Amino acid sequence: MRNGEVKRADRHMPQETFSLKQLAQGSRPIRIGFLLVPDFPLMTFSAALDSLRQGNRLAKRKVFEWILISADGGHVKSSSGLGFDMDAAMTKAPRCDVVIVCAGINYVDSYDPNIFAWLRRVYSEGCILGAVSTAVFFLAKAGLLEGRRCAIHWESLASFRSEFPNCLATDDIFAIDGRFLTSSGGTVTLDMMLYLIAAAEGRDLASQISDQFNHPRIRRQDDVQKMDPEGRFGIRNAKLGFVIRRMEASLNDPIEITELADSVALSVRQLERLFHANLGKSPSKFYIELRMSRARELLANTELAIANIAEICGYESTSHFSRIYRQHFNESPAATRKAEPRLGMLALGF
Repeated sequence: MRNGEVKRADRHMPQETFSLKQLAQGSRPIRIGFLLVPDFPLMTFSAALDSLRQGNRLAKRKVFEWILISADGGHVKSSSGLGFDMDAAMTKAPRCDVVIVCAGINYVDSYDPNIFAWLRRVYSEGCILGAVSTAVFFLAKAGLLEGRRCAIHWESLASFRSEFPNCLATDDIFAIDGRFLTSSGGTVTLDMMLYLIAAAEGRDLASQISDQFNHPRIRRQDDVQKMDPEGRFGIRNAKLGFVIRRMEASLNDPIEITELADSVALSVRQLERLFHANLGKSPSKFYIELRMSRARELLANTELAIANIAEICGYESTSHFSRIYRQHFNESPAATRKAEPRLGMLALGF
């Protein structure tokens, strides 16, 4: 097991939730502060804030109130360019029951020892701390997540684990650990907030909010982040979907095609025909493409050494990895890193 990685068997263990009981037992309204970092993603912030507004409307009373906070109290723009006036600077903000940090692709530019110190202080005062998207890096930099489970977007997972090996980073969609709530970003933040609302006011209210947003199912913490293979590749064959899932789960330690075929009771030739009929390529070529795609994401979105990326993508030899990469993309890994910084995250709007 790599440093900072949670064993898959631990994913279904009951989460520590006793600290959220303070929300159910506390006074009303529950005050939630949003610490907005420049270039924060608007979708994640909206999902968090609007769930509270909808909760008040459906409960017909002021269950929640919220304030917008920035490091200095000044105007903050989202990654889409839309800006917001703040209610308070963090040092002058009123006491909050929950503080949720929102950050996006340029999170490193906003690193500030004063922010880290403030997060440590409010946590010491009993505040519940949340983080959406890359804001989990702020909690980790503040030294608050060592030995804690935390969720991180799949594109940032390898980078986070490398930088913070003592944090238990998971690929769950969101994570609850004591007084910490972390979301991998995007629409997942709504599920995290519904979890919090259910803890504070009961599942009935959370379900009503979910229905209002045409959100048919409140996802569990350990749901997968990425769309399933059937949806992504437009396939309907269950055996093919199973094989692709195994491939995606083993990019760092590739499985032999014969073993993949055996796992779905097919011969190698039958599996090859299945891949060609549905995807127009062999299983081996598809597997390599998955590994190369992952390598490109890591080159664009992390500062991991090329040798480390090669290992993550299942190549013991950096030179072999570089040769395959050049054949696949017609450029070297170093050229990709130089020409396309943050490619994947920008494409996703984070």
